[in-house]
Amino acid sequence: MSDSDTPPGTRRRPALRRTLGTAAALAAALAAALLLPGLGLSAPSPAHADGAVARDIRTAPPGTALTWGNNAGGQLGDGSTAGSSSIPGRACGNAICTTPLGKAVQVAGGDDHSIALLEDGSVVAWGANLSGQLGDGTNTDRTTPVKVCAVGETAPCASFLKGVVAVAAGDVHSLALLTDGTVVSWGNNGFGQLGEGSAVNHETTPVRVCAVGGTAPCTSYLSNVTSIAGGYQHSLALLSDGHVRSWGLNDTGQLGDGTTDFRISPVAVGSLSDVVSIAAGTTHSVASRSDGSAFTWGSGAALGDGSGALATNPVQVCAIGQVAPCGAFLSGVRSVGAGAYHSLAARSDGTAVAWGYNADGQLGVGDTFNRSVPVQVCAPGGCAGFLTGVTAVAGGPNGLHSLALRSDGSVRAWGANDQGQLGDGTRTDRHTPIRVCALGQTSPCLQYLEGVTSLSAGNTHSIAVTRPLADLATSIAASPEPVANGGTLTYTIRVRNHGPTAAEDVVLTDNLPANVRFTTATPSTGTCDTPPAGSTDTVTCHFGSLANGGTATLTLKVMVRSTGAVTNGASATGSTPDPRSGNNSAAITTPLN
Repeated sequence: MSDSDTPPGTRRRPALRRTLGTAAALAAALAAALLLPGLGLSAPSPAHADGAVARDIRTAPPGTALTWGNNAGGQLGDGSTAGSSSIPGRACGNAICTTPLGKAVQVAGGDDHSIALLEDGSVVAWGANLSGQLGDGTNTDRTTPVKVCAVGETAPCASFLKGVVAVAAGDVHSLALLTDGTVVSWGNNGFGQLGEGSAVNHETTPVRVCAVGGTAPCTSYLSNVTSIAGGYQHSLALLSDGHVRSWGLNDTGQLGDGTTDFRISPVAVGSLSDVVSIAAGTTHSVASRSDGSAFTWGSGAALGDGSGALATNPVQVCAIGQVAPCGAFLSGVRSVGAGAYHSLAARSDGTAVAWGYNADGQLGVGDTFNRSVPVQVCAPGGCAGFLTGVTAVAGGPNGLHSLALRSDGSVRAWGANDQGQLGDGTRTDRHTPIRVCALGQTSPCLQYLEGVTSLSAGNTHSIAVTRPLADLATSIAASPEPVANGGTLTYTIRVRNHGPTAAEDVVLTDNLPANVRFTTATPSTGTCDTPPAGSTDTVTCHFGSLANGGTATLTLKVMVRSTGAVTNGASATGSTPDPRSGNNSAAITTPLN
C-alpha cells in the first residue's frame, strides 16, 4: 500500500522486524526508540551563491549511478521490478536499459523511488510514482529514469526542471534546491510536506515552496536556502544565515516550532542558529552547528538527549556515555544523518557515532540494544576498534539501515539487510559495518565499491554515484645489458595502478621490434596472446582488474637478431578512465656487445 493510500492523520511506520511480544512491549520499545536522509549526504558547505549568481558545488566529476536493495517499485532503475539485488548494479539511462545512467552528480532515495541530479542541472527520477514523487506529470511507476518536469507543466511535459544544485527525497515526496536559493517539491502532500501553502493530496510536477507562513496561491517563496532534507512526511531547509525552516507533519514535534501542529508552509525551527548540516527521519530531525555540536527535535531515543521525551524545540545531543540530565554534550560533529528512528553523525576526527532505535543493528555497535545517547560505530568485523575515515553518513527517511562514505571513496553499511540494501552480497542483517561490494561481484566478494562521490539511503535500497579513476603506470627493464647478438634478452614489464580506484580490463601490448624473435611470455596474472616462437609479432596480455596499488608483471623473453641496439616498448590500457595516460607506456634500448 502506497503512502498516497494512507489517509491524513495516520502513519505507516517501518515494519519492526523483531517481535516484541505484546502491544505494550511494542509501545514501550517505540517510546524508547523514538544521512543522510533522502538527501543522502548533508554537506556543511553552501549549495549556491548569494543573489542570482550560481556556484558549482560538485565535489567531484559526474559519475555513474549505482543502486542495490529492494526493487519492488522499480527503484533500482534497471528496467524491471524483479525481486531485489544484494550487489550494486547500474541504473539504466534509457528506456530499453542498455546505457548506464552517467553524468550524475548527486543522488537521493526515498521509499520506493530514486532521484539523480545530473551535471547539466536537470533531474531524473525512477521507481514508484503513485503520489507523483517522480515529478513527470503522471502517476505511472517507472523502471528507468525519466526527466522531472518544470514548474507549472502538465504531462506530456514540454519543458523540464533545470538549474538544480541539490536534491532530496522524503518517503514519497521529493525536493530540489535551485541556483537562486529557492526550493521546489513534488509528490505526496497529505500533511503539507511540499510546503506549497496547502495540503492538497499530491503534486505530480514541481511546485514552489512558499515563504514562511504563506498560503496557496503563494506570491512569495522561501529563499536563501543552502541545503535541503526530506523526512518521512516532513521537510527541512537550511538557510544561508544558519537558521532552519521546516514544514509538513509535526505530530511528534519533528518541525521544532514549539507545537505539534502540521504546517503547510515553512516555519522557523526554534531559535537554532549557526547550523551547517541537517537531516530528517520519521519522528525527529537532526542538525549540527558550526561549533561541532548537534541538536535534535521530535521524540524518542533518536533525540540523543538521554530521555527521548517529546521535544518540540531543539535539544542538545549528549556526549558519549552520559546519562540524563547530561552534563556534557557531543562535539566535533561535521555532518549528520537520520534513519527512521535513529540518528548518525560524522565527526571531524573521521569517526562516526549513532544513537536511537537499534533492533536491526542500525547503530553499528555490535548488538541490538537501543541507545538514548551517542555511541561510537564499531570497526568492520567487531568492536575492538572504531570505524575511521568517515566523511559523511546516511540513513533512509523511514529506513532501518545506515551508510557511511569514507575518505578513500569506499562505503560501509550496517543494519537491516532483508532486501540486500547493505550491498554485501547477502541478505543477513549486520550489527557492525561491512564493505559494500563492487559492481558484478558475488558473495563472498573479492572486490569492493570504490570512487563514490555521493551516497544516499532509501528505506530499503541504497544509491550511490561512483566515479572510477585509474592511474596506470608502465615500466620496463631488460637483462642482460648489453646483450650479445643471438643471445636471449629478458624483459620485465610491470603495470601498476596508482588509483584512486581499481583499473578494470587492463591490457598490456608489446609490439615486438623487427630485430628480435619471440620466445616465451609469462604473466603474473591473467593470460597472454602470443605469436609462434621464432616469429616477430605482437604480445597482448589481459590482466583483468588491478586494485589501487596493484601490480601485474610480464616476463617476456626474446632472441636477439641484430648488429645494433634493440629498442622495445610496451603500453597498458584499461576500461576505467585514466586522466594521466601519459605514463601508460614505456620503452627501453639495450646495446649489443
